Amino acid sequence: MKRFTITIVAILLANLAFSQDFFDALRYSQTNYGGSARSIAMGSAFGSLGGDFSSASINPAGLGLYRSGEFAISPTLNINDSKSGYLGTSSTDNKYSFNFDNLSYVVTSKTGSDMGILGFSFGVGFNRLKNFNSNISILGHGAQSTLLNYYTDWANSINDPASFDNLNEGLAWNTYLIDAENDPNVTVGKYYNDLATYNAIYDGNGTITGYELAGVKPHTQKSYVEQRGYINEYLLSMGFNVDNKFYFGASVGLLSLEYREITNFSEIDDENLSDYLKNYTLTTDLSHSGVGVNFKAGIIYRPMKSLRLGLAVHTPNFYTISYSENKRMVANYDLAVGNSQDGYSTYHDRSADAYPYKFKFETPFKAVASASYLFGNRGLLSVDYEYTNYNSARIRDAGDNWDYSNQNSDIQKIFHATGNLNIGGEFRATNNFSLRGGYQLIGNPWNKSYTASDGSSVNMANYNDSYMTYSAGFGYRQQNFFIDFAYRLSSISEAYKVFELSATDPANGTNIASLKKSNSQATLTLGFRF
Repeated sequence: MKRFTITIVAILLANLAFSQDFFDALRYSQTNYGGSARSIAMGSAFGSLGGDFSSASINPAGLGLYRSGEFAISPTLNINDSKSGYLGTSSTDNKYSFNFDNLSYVVTSKTGSDMGILGFSFGVGFNRLKNFNSNISILGHGAQSTLLNYYTDWANSINDPASFDNLNEGLAWNTYLIDAENDPNVTVGKYYNDLATYNAIYDGNGTITGYELAGVKPHTQKSYVEQRGYINEYLLSMGFNVDNKFYFGASVGLLSLEYREITNFSEIDDENLSDYLKNYTLTTDLSHSGVGVNFKAGIIYRPMKSLRLGLAVHTPNFYTISYSENKRMVANYDLAVGNSQDGYSTYHDRSADAYPYKFKFETPFKAVASASYLFGNRGLLSVDYEYTNYNSARIRDAGDNWDYSNQNSDIQKIFHATGNLNIGGEFRATNNFSLRGGYQLIGNPWNKSYTASDGSSVNMANYNDSYMTYSAGFGYRQQNFFIDFAYRLSSISEAYKVFELSATDPANGTNIASLKKSNSQATLTLGFRF
């Protein structure tokens, strides 16, 4: 049984224009609650605390603990830093962005009853669930694997330029990055590229009948990735107070998703080992834009004045997402290449657009269990545990009659259920001023290995990914006004696939960079009570 170490596998064997896969599934399933500065400073551990609009996204029963109406707004500054390691070379980059993590309005009403429902609250607003903004730079010298082998393998598999995919091997063919052997005796490995070396295959008479890959000429690879976008959750929420002991709540969430990724990947013959090729750059511009809906319900139970216990359930986020993608290949040569029809040149440039379409996506069901303890009027400690089964995410057809069963099968094999732990605390230094801190540990959803349908097995480089956050802040409160500040540092370590590489290539795994991201987030909440 063959075993390779790569980020992922079998999906790379499907040369599909419809390119949704488990990377998309994970990107849109993992969220990191934004909301108010108080919630962020306390590690978003608000499943049983309530009295904050962040509860509408975590456990809407928390709205039942409001005692007065409130308006709040939370401007946020994000600084995203990234550091990559690839083929012994380190690269760094960063991205600044400004946004709003929260805007909310809550009204409360008392029923006047001494028993049963004592009051209720209604809230409307939004919380940011995810920020995609980042810049990533990757540089590696002496590379001995190449994207051109991926295109060459597909060209040899299809064996007909008229049937080449215009977004993949077709681009490489039209810019002369892959070429064909004209000898009619050659029936194996007819297509080749100038960054690879090949061994001839002979028949019994000494005639060359084909070529097989022997190696790759060392060269430099670099990639620059710009990621932009967000997931916002717009909420209509209600919470009820029953006997100051039970609190019930529900939220309907309308979701707005925007994601854009622009990648410039280059391979450079800086050691002058190629006969013709100087360098080439593939620019990929991918865009996802979608809307969705979800429903959340929860309960908070207060068995004693100082203790609160919470439980909430979140339906999947049901998205409809529009997809568009375009690619451009620019190739530069030391010697003019081409043909009599197109002409000969040292520069070739081709572009292609994918057919735009829509697909549906369902994130996993979530459950949040929480507990908090209040130390009189001096402080509190809160803990949330969020359970998510990532292999239950599903990509579905949105009207094109496309079969996503292979993608969904891979999601089931690649991911597993895991939990996220949120811990937060608050210390009231004076009647008006509080100090806060928090910690989040996001569980790794990747399985250790993946077994393909042919029985081959791969180790998942992302099995060692890690994600955690540290947060701190303070708050100042008067009777009708409050101001909170939070600083959150998110630390992410992950394996990153630099370019496509066929799973049968013995150099598999050499296209993986180590990536460390840190996000510094500063959030200020201004609130008014009435």
